Amino acid sequence: MLERAPAHDALPCLFCGQPERAEMFEVWGHEFMLHTCCEGLHEQIVLDMNDDPEWARHFIRSIGIEEICGQQLRRVADDGCCGLVLDWQLRFKPIAANSVRRFIGLHHAHCGIPVTWRFHNAVINGATLIGVAVVGNPVAPALMGRGILEVNRLCIRRDVPSALRWNAASMLYGWCAREARRRGWQKIITYTRADGPGTSLEAAGWTREASVRGRGWHSARRRRSNRNSWIDKVRWNRTFTASTAPDRNDQRNAGPRATSMLTEWMTDASVFGWPPA
Repeated sequence: MLERAPAHDALPCLFCGQPERAEMFEVWGHEFMLHTCCEGLHEQIVLDMNDDPEWARHFIRSIGIEEICGQQLRRVADDGCCGLVLDWQLRFKPIAANSVRRFIGLHHAHCGIPVTWRFHNAVINGATLIGVAVVGNPVAPALMGRGILEVNRLCIRRDVPSALRWNAASMLYGWCAREARRRGWQKIITYTRADGPGTSLEAAGWTREASVRGRGWHSARRRRSNRNSWIDKVRWNRTFTASTAPDRNDQRNAGPRATSMLTEWMTDASVFGWPPA
């Protein structure tokens, strides 16, 4: 339980006549509890927060939530179940490769866990892991060896309120493009299902490149999984200028060569819980 935030000097409450008091009483994860001088004031504050989210954000900030939790509040949002949750500013958080694998295995809607990749990143909301992005070589053999990378997986969890994952996908797509450019690659691509809107990609500055017919990868000589292969897709891309050069101070950026993830496997990030313990 957290200590109560200091109360502000106020006029008498319109409901009970005592000095008006509204404090942050307890916070756990994204949920919170207010302490007020009376039930009437509590009900009125809850109604006002539901009616005016912008006022709710300023009110929660004014009673010290950011100082108590050490996080920057993005908004107070509807949790979809007649309640309100604290929506913190999204942040990147490096996590280990085995954590990425477990996250994709648990939360990806239609694709399996990739075998290997070049680099990855994760987005968190407060202490809750929201999504991961994995960047590796292109799956299509025709695109290999041309200075192209592919976002092989981008996975956003769906078992948290939608407000907490807002903008996470476009944030990760933007990071993937910036990181590919920083490492000296000429282009980065990814695919979405043809029935998907691609809103997150457009928000991150990606453009539609081509429509790809669904086909299987399995053959008699090379057995491959055909899971999700028969669905038509759209290929998106971000192309970088030829003058972009790798950062020579970063040993991971030594051209189109896969890097070892052994050191990443040796650590783990325990940020999977919802709500956090």
